[in-house]
Amino acid sequence: MRSLWVSRLFFAVVAIMAVAGIASGTACTRWGQPGPITPTLAPISQLFVDAHNGSDTSGNGSLDKPYKTLTKAVAVLAAAKSVAPNGVTITLSAGNYSTHNGEIFPIVIPRNVAINGSNYGRDLRSGTFINGVGEDTLFESIVHAPPKSAYTTLEIAPAVSVGLNDVYVGASSIRLPGSKAGYVSVDTFGALNATTTSLGAGFATALRAVSGVLVAGGSFTCTACTIRGNDFGVGGISVPVATASPYATPPSITLLPGQSDSVVAAKVVDIATDGSVDVAAEGETFARSRYAFADVLNPVTASGTTGQIDFGGGTLNSTGGNDFIGALVTEIYIKRRYETVNALDDTWNPRQQQANRNGKYGRKLTFGSGTSGKNVTIVKDATGSTVTVGPATVPTSTPSGSPGPTATPT
Repeated sequence: MRSLWVSRLFFAVVAIMAVAGIASGTACTRWGQPGPITPTLAPISQLFVDAHNGSDTSGNGSLDKPYKTLTKAVAVLAAAKSVAPNGVTITLSAGNYSTHNGEIFPIVIPRNVAINGSNYGRDLRSGTFINGVGEDTLFESIVHAPPKSAYTTLEIAPAVSVGLNDVYVGASSIRLPGSKAGYVSVDTFGALNATTTSLGAGFATALRAVSGVLVAGGSFTCTACTIRGNDFGVGGISVPVATASPYATPPSITLLPGQSDSVVAAKVVDIATDGSVDVAAEGETFARSRYAFADVLNPVTASGTTGQIDFGGGTLNSTGGNDFIGALVTEIYIKRRYETVNALDDTWNPRQQQANRNGKYGRKLTFGSGTSGKNVTIVKDATGSTVTVGPATVPTSTPSGSPGPTATPT
């Protein structure tokens, strides 16, 4: 019964990707454009946006005359003839960047950029909130999904690298056209590196198909982030865009603690993959949900690779220190074959599956297929899959080379 329930967890989201096929190139999209943009001749290095005091008509993106919308700043960046060698930074003042402010969603980032918010850490009203929903036509085109099936707030285009700092991204109001439509606050085909950022912010809906971040063939690194969702917090799937070697680097999810709390809080699964995605997490709190990690997303296409899952002591160099406590069903759920999960030096539900009263394992223990429990469950059909828990491996000192010369007594 549990297996049947898990297989249906993400139907509303994953149905839009089923047996999709891949577009022959980077798809066109109709993301928001505020009208014709005159290309900037001088190299762009900085753009400033102020939802309260800026203007998209009289502003020029400078500190003294900022734009009013992120939509405008992104359009100017896309049309720029050249950018500064050290990259471009868009600085957003505190404010609610919503359709009421003039934003057109989704906002698709087409070039490398760092987007920095202001006044983060207090609440949505005090900080920088990118707040809205739009049809994700880029995703629909790449995976050949039907129209009006995918929705998002912010999207990273293929081969684009984006930094996101001190920002809230999500939607305070979400309406989807039907049960087979899904929403994620951020959809990345490129590389997203976020720091002290809240993704999936502002949700006030019980809709199942509402999630935090989808890593669709790209990479996602989040340091000291809060990630929320209903179906999942972070989802990872292989969606190759036409390149010479689409699977040279598998999709990846990396969660790091930084200097503040780092939390994934979803109602169903905190991290979900299709089995092809590399996952590394350390110092992470996996909040109360049904599952902390599960490899239950349906693949869009066969990738031919198996992702490495490292919650401590694995090949992706995670130091562990994660909290796996309070899952309603099980913390780690594996249904695919030949998947290897390392989870050393973590804290688990106490007195479960040989964990002590402090939620620690005193010795290294490897679970195999057929395991069932509050901390680890591996279905019987998942032959070759393992989850290894226990204390961190103590590095052994390496003896030096040949001994030095022997001192001659005088």
